[in-house]
Amino acid sequence: MATTPRFKAIASFLFKLFRVLIVLGIAFLLAFWLYAIRSKPVKKELVQTPPSVKVFEAHSRSEVMTVEAFGTVSPRTLVKIAVEVPGRIAYLNPGFLEGGLIENQDLLVQIDPQSYGLGKEAAAVHVAQARVDIDSLNQEVENLKNDMELAKANVILTEKELGRMTALNQNQFASKTSLDKAEQQHLAARIQLQTIQNRRLLIPTMMEQKKAALAMANVEFDKAALALERTRILSGFDGFVLDKQAEVGEYVNVGQVLGAVYEKDALDVEVKIPLEQMRWIQTFFDNGRTPAARVSIANFNDPEKRVWEARVARIKASIDEKTRTLPMTLEIQSKDGGNGPRAALFDLKPGTFVNCKIIGETRENIFVLPRHLLKPGDVLFVVTDSRLEMRRVEVLRKFEEEVYINGGLANGDKIIASPLPGAIEGMELSIKENGLQTGTKP
Repeated sequence: MATTPRFKAIASFLFKLFRVLIVLGIAFLLAFWLYAIRSKPVKKELVQTPPSVKVFEAHSRSEVMTVEAFGTVSPRTLVKIAVEVPGRIAYLNPGFLEGGLIENQDLLVQIDPQSYGLGKEAAAVHVAQARVDIDSLNQEVENLKNDMELAKANVILTEKELGRMTALNQNQFASKTSLDKAEQQHLAARIQLQTIQNRRLLIPTMMEQKKAALAMANVEFDKAALALERTRILSGFDGFVLDKQAEVGEYVNVGQVLGAVYEKDALDVEVKIPLEQMRWIQTFFDNGRTPAARVSIANFNDPEKRVWEARVARIKASIDEKTRTLPMTLEIQSKDGGNGPRAALFDLKPGTFVNCKIIGETRENIFVLPRHLLKPGDVLFVVTDSRLEMRRVEVLRKFEEEVYINGGLANGDKIIASPLPGAIEGMELSIKENGLQTGTKP
C-alpha cells in the first residue's frame, strides 16, 4: 500500500512528458513542412545610382556696387524766428502754424510799429536840423568873406587917414587930439580885420563839428529806420513752419524765439558708412566727384514705391568713435510731390527714417550668386564631366543675400543649386530632368 502514491507520481510525470514530446513532434513536422514548401529568392545585382542634383549655368554681368545705410531726414536750412526789437505782437501770418506752408518774403510777424515810427520821424527832424546848421555855417563863410574885404578896405583908409594926420601934425596943421583919434580908428579897423580872420580860421573846425552832428543824426535816423524795419519779420524762402511759440497781443523781448521754419525741398540725411564699405565709392572722391544716391522711406510699405534722388554732399572730418564709421551727409534733390493733403502726407519730412543706397562704382564680369551656395572656405560645388568639383573661388563682396564672385568661375559653369549631403570630391552626379537653368541665379 505504501508504494501506491509513488507509482501515481511516476505515472503523472510520464504522462506530462508524453504530452510535451507530442507537441514538440508536431512542431518539428510543421517546421519541416514549411521549409519544404518555401520559395527560393531571386538573386538581384545591386546597381548604384549617382545622386541627382539641380544645377544652373553661371553667366557674368556688370554689377553696380551699392552701399546701403539708414539715416534720419533733417532740414538743410532751419531758421529760428527770433525778435530783434521789443514790443507787442500786432500781426501773425495765418500760415504761421505748425506744418503751415509759407512763401518767400511772406510777412510772418509784425511788432507794433507805432513807437518805432515816431522814433524815425524824430531822427529825421534831427537830420534836417543838422543840415540847416551846415547851410547856416556856409552862409556865414560867405558873409565873413565879404566882411573881410570891407575890413581890409577900412584898414587901408584908416591907415591913409593916420598918415595924413601925422603929416599935418608935424606941420602944426592938426592937433594932437585929431592924430590920436586917427590912430584909434586905424587900430579899431585892424582889430576888426583880425577878428574876422580869427573867425574864418575857426570855420573849418566848426564845419567838421556840424558835419559830425549831421553824420550822427543820419546814424540815429538809420538806427530808427532799422528798428522800424525789424518790427517786420519776413520769410527768406519757401518752406514749412516747424513750430510756433507766440500769439497776437503777446509782449516779446529781444532774442525771444517765436518759432522755427525750414526750407521746402531742402532736406539732408546724415548716414554713417563702415570704413570697409568706402572702397566701393572711393573712386568718385578720388576723381573729384561725389556719388549719387537714392532715398526711400524705411520700414514702410509705400504703395507708390517713391524714391528720392540724392547726392553725397560732404564727408565729416572725423570718424565716429563709438561705431567706427565715417559720417557723411546726403542732399536730397528737389522733387515735386504734387498738391493736396495726400501728397503732403507722403512727402519727406524732418525726422523720417529712411533707407539710403549710395551708387558706387561698376564692376565688370561679376558672377552674382545666392549667398547660401557658398560653402566654408569660399568653395562652390560645380558639376564637371558629371562629377563633383569643389572649386575654390575669389569672393569680391558679400552683400545681403548675395555673393559677388570675380574669380574662379567661367561662363557656362554648372553650379549645383540643390543640397548635396555627404559630398565627396569627384563623386559621380546626375543632373535632374529639367534641372538645368540658365542665368546668374537659380
